[in-house]
Amino acid sequence: MIRTQRLVMTALFAALIFVAIIAIRVPNPIGGIIHFGDAFIFLAAVILPFPYALLAAAVGAGMSNLFLGIPMWAPFTIIIKPLMTLCFTSRSAAILGTKRNLIAPFGAGLINLVLYYLAAVILFGHWLAPMAGVPGDIVQFAGSAILYYIMAYTFDRLKLKERLIKERIL
Repeated sequence: MIRTQRLVMTALFAALIFVAIIAIRVPNPIGGIIHFGDAFIFLAAVILPFPYALLAAAVGAGMSNLFLGIPMWAPFTIIIKPLMTLCFTSRSAAILGTKRNLIAPFGAGLINLVLYYLAAVILFGHWLAPMAGVPGDIVQFAGSAILYYIMAYTFDRLKLKERLIKERIL
């Protein structure tokens, strides 16, 4: 029963990640767009057990690349987004209950920035041109990190994760 509930929660997070990437797109004044999918990847990483968070990140973000018509990014996305979850831990009953989850968005942002830069180098065959996207990527990450902190604080105040554990959903 718990495994089924975890799979349902994983599917829910994958859907949230997908929708946050494709439906909530804000033009970035520095270039590109700001989406909030990473904030939901961070939440999945602190709420779901490790392998389930990996799956939610890969499926939600990877499917968004396909849906948005940029399939060349999908193979990179299904590797990079799950790697970002490694910075977090789901072992605490409180989302922000560990120092690790407080600083993890910065590590995840660095992984995202470096690996997507390398992906752009592979896709476009040039080392310098992808540097133009770095400032926009930093703004994108900052928006997701801020939303993650707001949601995590709110969920901790509501004791959401504690309730999910108590109800044996996680």
